[in-house]
Amino acid sequence: MPGNLTKFNTDWLHRVDSNNDSVNIWLKKGSTPTTFKCSLCQTGDLSCGNQGWKAIEQHMNINKHKEILRQWKQNAKFRVANQTRSDPADSFTSTSIGIPILDTNTNKNKPLALDDQVTKAEILWSLKVAQKGLSYNLCNELNELFSSMFPDSSIAGNFSIQADKMSYVVSHGLGPYFKKKLIEDVKKPDKFVLIFDEQTNNQNKKQLDMLLRYWSNEKQCVVNRFYKSIILLGHAYAKTIRDIIIESFATDGLNLNKLLMLGRDNPNINISLENLIDVEIKKQGGCLLTIGSCNIHIIHNAFKNGILSSKCEDIDSVMEKAILYFSITRWVLLGKVIDRILNQWDILCDYFLCFLPEKQPVQIRENKRYESIKLVLSSNFSKVKFNFMLYLCENIFDRFLTFFQREEPLIHLLYCELNDLYQNVLLSFLKSDSVQQKSGQDLLNINFEQSALWIADKEIKIGEQTRKLIRSLNFDEKKSFYRDVRKIYITIANYLKKNLPLNNMLLRDLQVLDYLSRTDRSSGDRIVRVARNIPNLLDDGEIDKLANEWALYSVELVDRSWYIKDEYVDSNGNNQIKYHSIDYYWNNVFSILTMNGISKYPTLTKLIKNVLIITHGNADVERGFSINWNILRENRSSLSESSINGLRLVYDGVKFFGSGSAHKVPITTDIINMVKKSSSNYRESLIAAKLAVAIHKNNENSNKIIQNEKQQHLDEEKVLLDKQKTLAHQMKEAEYLIDEGTNRLEGALKSGVFSEVHAAKLLIAGGREKLTSINEQQQQLTNELDKLRLKRKNAFLHEQSINKKLKPIQQNQHNIMDLIDNI
Repeated sequence: MPGNLTKFNTDWLHRVDSNNDSVNIWLKKGSTPTTFKCSLCQTGDLSCGNQGWKAIEQHMNINKHKEILRQWKQNAKFRVANQTRSDPADSFTSTSIGIPILDTNTNKNKPLALDDQVTKAEILWSLKVAQKGLSYNLCNELNELFSSMFPDSSIAGNFSIQADKMSYVVSHGLGPYFKKKLIEDVKKPDKFVLIFDEQTNNQNKKQLDMLLRYWSNEKQCVVNRFYKSIILLGHAYAKTIRDIIIESFATDGLNLNKLLMLGRDNPNINISLENLIDVEIKKQGGCLLTIGSCNIHIIHNAFKNGILSSKCEDIDSVMEKAILYFSITRWVLLGKVIDRILNQWDILCDYFLCFLPEKQPVQIRENKRYESIKLVLSSNFSKVKFNFMLYLCENIFDRFLTFFQREEPLIHLLYCELNDLYQNVLLSFLKSDSVQQKSGQDLLNINFEQSALWIADKEIKIGEQTRKLIRSLNFDEKKSFYRDVRKIYITIANYLKKNLPLNNMLLRDLQVLDYLSRTDRSSGDRIVRVARNIPNLLDDGEIDKLANEWALYSVELVDRSWYIKDEYVDSNGNNQIKYHSIDYYWNNVFSILTMNGISKYPTLTKLIKNVLIITHGNADVERGFSINWNILRENRSSLSESSINGLRLVYDGVKFFGSGSAHKVPITTDIINMVKKSSSNYRESLIAAKLAVAIHKNNENSNKIIQNEKQQHLDEEKVLLDKQKTLAHQMKEAEYLIDEGTNRLEGALKSGVFSEVHAAKLLIAGGREKLTSINEQQQQLTNELDKLRLKRKNAFLHEQSINKKLKPIQQNQHNIMDLIDNI
């Protein structure tokens, strides 16, 4: 039982290992009473709850531990960070913080030279500027400011960074460094997920953002990392985005076959893209996992369709005056906006219905917007509808829409939550016996448009406040209101029925990932079905091992601290439990070792790490849109694509390596060297851009020459074809002479008029002579046409070759021109 687990004993720190070395060199107490850590091996919490000291002995006998300890004893250099690793659900630290990290480069432990200390200071400042979206112009005269502030500091005296330098440090130094670290990390797991979406940025351009979701070996949890942004010229076609993704992966050395799935919303272009990517992966012997589109969007759209079905356009007229911005594409905000309106209802009525007519009658005369607002505020019916919509938001939709915008893995909860939400909608207007005890496909099979299943109007769920206000309506208004409410519920249910993946067996089986599901009788079958559904991950032999490992896991003693983060009593005296994220729980399961010191569940570990990355929605990439607006403000609309990528990569790097704090990001010699090279890298990119433009112009000129040659060839061909037509006409004339001569010769022989024989022979001879000449000319024309068509073919191939060279330049032309403008 969990209550009988062995707790970490501080007396163990005084023991020695088999080599008579004190274990307190590396043994540390874990974050919970029944766990320990190894600072040499950079582990997270390891359980000693089941085996006590034996668990520690098992770890110290692992070959990896022995080798690191041997190097440590030989005076290998270590760098020790000052913080402790937190729950993966919280902000992340830069490394396995609080653990000594082996460093084979002994120079890193030497004091930094002044030049490197100055670069480090410039890096920290650049990280802060990029993270907060500050203007680069803020850096101008910063050198003088710091020198005045810290006159006794040689670092401040040598600090030198202005707007131009800040630009290339971010775009060609820090950005590429964090991109390199990302690629190194994402190559380690078996699978990763690509999440993407596009928006129109402050440059009025389409910006495609791509994120990677994977199990990070460094963090030992699921992470979402910014990958890159692409500025699209005009409308983006599925084939264009496919080419961008494939070329990006090829450039960065990412294996397309390791792509597990695409995280997307539901426009047709994204469905087409998913199919195109799947075709490319199938060429390599794999396939994509497809579980549909973002369910957050589905719930959003269901609510929107329901509201719009009841003629609630009068919302818009008051929204602008609610002192809280509302967008029709962000329905999660609607509840807050309506709540604000209802709280200010009396004030709004006083202002629009009393103050304006009395004090500003001219301004509101024949003003359609004012008349619309007046109509809404003058009607009790409007207030009733507002309260009903607030009820829908707060009691049905907001919880789901808010909960599934979290970054931690939630795929194991998605099916149950979708099922509950759909059931809740149906129970709002249907009889309970038609809905209860049903789930999944059985719920989808309910024909809710049958009036026999409907509850009475007065029983429809509309919320207590709405029910109180409805008393102020007359009979016809009540009848109209209930008709609208039922229509809203039916419209919402219809949309959900068509779009929710409640018949998706994989989503249903993924519930087995929850720690409470491991003891279910069907859990073994479920985990095997999950394994079979993940493309190209486990072979038949591994699936057999998985079944055996799951049987052992299902009876494993699990420490409550692995899934319970905190227990407390709230202000109302109620007991509350705060849970760890599911990847934190599983990472503790992965740390369980056998008596031989090896992983007890290696196959299960491989599967779970690549299943937890399945995305539960597109909130992560859309959250990035807010970051885009922060860094790409209206006064920074001239930023190039490389600058945008640099800023986003730095923002992501500070979050990943520094837990969101720039000063916590480890400043290594690698990042210092990368920043020092940023100036030369920037100049090289400018030279390359100039060269690309020169090549582009040269190829364009060549293309013009080819086009002129093509036109010349067409003109020559037309002349030759006209000559052919003329010769064909002359041939008919020659044939006519021969036919005429032959007829006259036959007539002369029959009539005996031999004087006609000579004339006939002359006609035949002349015709044959002319026909021979025409045939010779035709053969000459045919030869000339063949030569001309061969020239046209060669020109076409040359044109194709030039266009192929121009394609990458054309695709990046806006970036190239941005770079050249900065020269």
